[in-house]
Amino acid sequence: MLVPIHDLDDPRIAVYRSLKATNATRGLDQFVVEGDKLVYRLLESRFPTVSILASDRFAASQGAGLPEDVPLYVVPFRLIHELVGFPFHRGVLACGRRLPWPSAGEILQAAGPRATVAICPRISNPENLGAIARIGDVLGLDAVLAGPGCPEPLSRRVLRVSMGSVLSLPILTDDRLEETADRLSAEWGLRLWGAVADASAEAFDGCPRPPCLGLVLGDEDSGVAADWLRRCERSVTIPMRPGAGSLNVAVAAGILLYHLTAR
Repeated sequence: MLVPIHDLDDPRIAVYRSLKATNATRGLDQFVVEGDKLVYRLLESRFPTVSILASDRFAASQGAGLPEDVPLYVVPFRLIHELVGFPFHRGVLACGRRLPWPSAGEILQAAGPRATVAICPRISNPENLGAIARIGDVLGLDAVLAGPGCPEPLSRRVLRVSMGSVLSLPILTDDRLEETADRLSAEWGLRLWGAVADASAEAFDGCPRPPCLGLVLGDEDSGVAADWLRRCERSVTIPMRPGAGSLNVAVAAGILLYHLTAR
């Protein structure tokens, strides 16, 4: 349903306003995706699409391919930058409605005898969380368990960098992640491995993986915290040349998960 918009203060498009300067969707039941690829991935996902916002140029060239039962708000191309708060050339955005994921226990149960989850107590950079989600989605990770120190999984940057993988890979945010990990270990046999940049740790490819594995990934600056390492059955590392610096957490996650999720 095409709806022309002539007033940027129209309350129907409030969710798209000043996206860079504010995070209006945090804590609400809605989120925003940007660009045609993410819009179509939202439409194909389990999350309901509330509305679509497009420039008049995009609507004229590609609007016919959008579902008729979702409001398509159309604004002049020259005004869309003013609305979203930054130069925007992708032509289209969409608003989705949040839905809860299954619990961590339900995900482990559905995964069967071999489950792999990434545990991120703290990832400061939303681009790293997005990259971990994209890598994990491709490699068959079952879920990401994220602590309160992680970015909002459905924020603009995480969505963009993940290329929409956060719409299909469960990312469960948990303010009591330590308690959840302990419970999953006791009830589901989840074994934790801490990923560290320490030459004295075990080389990751020399360790037989347990059937139910939680890979603990550390913050970009400080790594895996000591209290988490105490929970880990093993501390594993990626062998590097002497004197080399540590890898970006998302790059390290890709190397480790490629090995650990191999079927």
